[in-house]
Amino acid sequence: MGDFRRLFVLSAVGLMVCGSMSACYMGPDPVQYGALAVVDGKATAVIALCGRSSSDLDVYRDDNDPADHDFAYWAVSIVVSVPAQDVDVELLGAARPGWQITSRADTGSPSVTGLRRVVLTSFKPGHHYTLDASKGGPEGTSAPTVSFTTDDLARIGDGQVLAPVDYKKSKVVSRESFVNDACAKKGPGA
Repeated sequence: MGDFRRLFVLSAVGLMVCGSMSACYMGPDPVQYGALAVVDGKATAVIALCGRSSSDLDVYRDDNDPADHDFAYWAVSIVVSVPAQDVDVELLGAARPGWQITSRADTGSPSVTGLRRVVLTSFKPGHHYTLDASKGGPEGTSAPTVSFTTDDLARIGDGQVLAPVDYKKSKVVSRESFVNDACAKKGPGA
């Protein structure tokens, strides 16, 4: 009986050790709270606040060009005075009340990574851009981002946004459905 018990305990311990070493995060994915819209002819992020009063937003050039040593980005932290369902943020716009532009250009030589941060000031044809207003999740998980080019801006009509479907594609949906879906998910960090 002792040998059987010892075998059972060793097997159980072995399973727990192997299980903990191979475990991965199985919780809900983080939620992308940002989508791309065009408001009054300007590229605009729609951020689903979902009753919160603050959010962060980044947009950056994402050409995946190894010869380009500039990381061109624009970042802002938004705080609204009253919790809201959603808010519009004019991309690359000047600071407004409740906005803190957090993008900064590096002065001097590139960082250890070989990249030099520069502030993104315009969207130009022929480049790819990424918009992100998600909060990172546990275990380094991240939400799908909104990838776009200047050609995508023409596809977005009034009351519509370009929102991520998954990690590889985005599609044009109604603003209302994007906000409702994002708020219904409320992932980690929400």
